[in-house]
Amino acid sequence: METITKKGRSKKVHNYTFSDQTINLNGYVAICNITKTEKRFYHSYLSNMVEKQYNNDFSLFEKTYISREGKSTFVNQNKVNQIEDRITKLYTKILQLKSLRDELAVSEKNELAV
Repeated sequence: METITKKGRSKKVHNYTFSDQTINLNGYVAICNITKTEKRFYHSYLSNMVEKQYNNDFSLFEKTYISREGKSTFVNQNKVNQIEDRITKLYTKILQLKSLRDELAVSEKNELAV
């Protein structure tokens, strides 16, 4: 009995040159630095993302990549910070209005006394 083997397809090479290194992005798997999950990207999308968001520095991308899932932990904290800022601004506005009210009340008493 003769065994027929299929010839394996060779993977296409997509070398991209960044400021710090040249790397084949075909089949590259990025790992989120917060959740430690793997994320696969299409090679041209990943190249464009490194160029635009990571100043064309691939090692910076590898060190600081955070997936959308990982960023969700920061979203809640950002919302809390925004609400605290709004509360602070409202307290400041209330204090301004109270001082304006007090000034008007004092000037009204002075007018009635005259």
